[in-house]
Amino acid sequence: MRRKKVCFVGYGSTEYSRKSEEPLLRHYARAIGAALEQTGLKKTDIGGFSVTTQSSPDYSPHVAEQLGLELDWVLNGDYGGAGGVMSIRRAADAIEAGHIDVAVLVGGNSFDKSVTHQRPLEYQRANYVDVYGYGGPNTLMALVQRRHMEQYGTTLEQIGRIAVAQRESARANPQALLREPMTMDDYLKSRMISDPIRLFDCVMPCSGAECVVLASEERARTITDKLVYLLTDAERVHYQVGDMLPDKTTFGIKVVADRLFKEVRREEIDLFEIYDDYPIAVLIQIEDLGYCKKGDGGKFVESRNLSFKGDFPVNTGGGQLSVGQAGLAGGFLHIVEALRQLRGEAGPRQAKKAERALVTGIGWLSYGRNLGTTAGLVMERRS
Repeated sequence: MRRKKVCFVGYGSTEYSRKSEEPLLRHYARAIGAALEQTGLKKTDIGGFSVTTQSSPDYSPHVAEQLGLELDWVLNGDYGGAGGVMSIRRAADAIEAGHIDVAVLVGGNSFDKSVTHQRPLEYQRANYVDVYGYGGPNTLMALVQRRHMEQYGTTLEQIGRIAVAQRESARANPQALLREPMTMDDYLKSRMISDPIRLFDCVMPCSGAECVVLASEERARTITDKLVYLLTDAERVHYQVGDMLPDKTTFGIKVVADRLFKEVRREEIDLFEIYDDYPIAVLIQIEDLGYCKKGDGGKFVESRNLSFKGDFPVNTGGGQLSVGQAGLAGGFLHIVEALRQLRGEAGPRQAKKAERALVTGIGWLSYGRNLGTTAGLVMERRS
């Protein structure tokens, strides 16, 4: 789908922390407050509101109530790691339909120990694999990575290039929890978690929040002169769900890519903010996006500079692998980083060229099928 009159007008982020036990609502409020301060908007200007989380016991209407928001549109973006991109899509639909002209979308996580109940995560494992010692996402992605390595000859060193490059970018990002240098040797020697997944393949859970503000083009022109347009977007839910033996090394991003690149050419993308719960997920998405053939992802990343300084900049702020994963704020982290880059506000990690950025989101890992949710969008800076 090609969008014409939906713009990103602002963003807000909180500090990320492994120690903070502040309530999730406070993280939301701080991220939203930062976004409103940046845009000059007031709470009364907000027409639509979305919350994306896996840890809050409350849904969007309850969160909006606690934040004092009177609204015309709400959404609980319950789509796992794809929640950021998919919430953007739904808010854009509401703006184009004329229901609202400003939407605030937020995601976050908290280590608040006073929260005694959470909505349970369901990885479609129920009692089918838990009883055999299934360890959740780490174990599942280990199986995917092992399959890719065995089937295509992908090496640990190739996969490690993604983690090492993102750490290099993170060193210039004050929000990142992991900013110390990391070599390939550090990556390869990091503690084994679920063979072949190592410690530095895994995101670090933390507290924090991210917020994005969308507006109609007409309203956006009254808010900022740094216009960033939502150019095109797509999603695929339950890719290959009817296949009893799905190809686990190909995600629904393949379908998403076909749709995105009907509206913009692959070579026109300057920045790649790719959902990175694991480096192998980034490598597979690069293949599915069509930047190389299936199975050639290892060779592709081996021949490119993936840092913000490079010829194929991926996750220019360090991504979740080095910044941290504040729950489902992870789906917004990449959007916010793309906004910083396109607006020329990335500071010492500013990429050389930042006209168009591609952002992906993936989520709801499934043991028996492919990923549950996959989505992508392209953002474009215009004067």
